[in-house]
Amino acid sequence: MATPYDSNKGKYARTDQIYFKIRKFDEATIGVRLKHPTDNQPPTAAQKQAQDLFATVAAKVKTALADVTQRAQYKAQWKAQRKYKTLTSYIFHVKYEEETAEP
Repeated sequence: MATPYDSNKGKYARTDQIYFKIRKFDEATIGVRLKHPTDNQPPTAAQKQAQDLFATVAAKVKTALADVTQRAQYKAQWKAQRKYKTLTSYIFHVKYEEETAEP
């Protein structure tokens, strides 16, 4: 299914590995993933902080969607605006702003 290549016409370093999957019925490439050995480093402190913030906000969104009263409240606010296409993205925005607001 996945075939590694060492390079691709000089566009990438020779240590890169390019993987792709081919759909069986029409043999079309459906995905490409580049993996470079130097990218296998643990996340930095800033990246870890961003990941933790994202996880916290996602958990709060899940809780808000599960609560019927909060969901109805957010749905009314969401219908009044046009920026966010989905209710989940709107709630995520609100919760993210709450988390990152300065005290």
